[in-house]
Amino acid sequence: MTGAIDNLVRLHRWTLDEKRRLLSDLERLATRLDEDIALLDAEILAEQDAAARSLEGAVAYPAFVAVAKQRRDKLVESRRAVETESEEARAAVQAAFEELKKYELAQASALKRAQEKAARAERLAEDELGLELHRRKGRS
Repeated sequence: MTGAIDNLVRLHRWTLDEKRRLLSDLERLATRLDEDIALLDAEILAEQDAAARSLEGAVAYPAFVAVAKQRRDKLVESRRAVETESEEARAAVQAAFEELKKYELAQASALKRAQEKAARAERLAEDELGLELHRRKGRS
């Protein structure tokens, strides 16, 4: 029976690890999106500064800003979607962790029962040996 429980513990530990990996990937993606948004904001400010200093920059700036704002909006939308997925992934990690703990507790309980059974069998064997020695001693 413990073999089956061991397999279930191994399966749930693997499942938990996979869910943690997915969450980690989502968190890295969120960080990268935040960095992309910050870089784009800095680029917009740099272009705004350049537009203020030259006529060519002033002419090109409105087109640049329109494209940059669309890109920023897409990045922000992606960031929100990743955050939603991250929240779901956190909940999945928590559920997988709780499920694993149930099986680990069952595994520990089965191990304890097996140890108690072995100890009981050992005590019975020792008691039998003691009785046999007592019988032999009484016959002599």
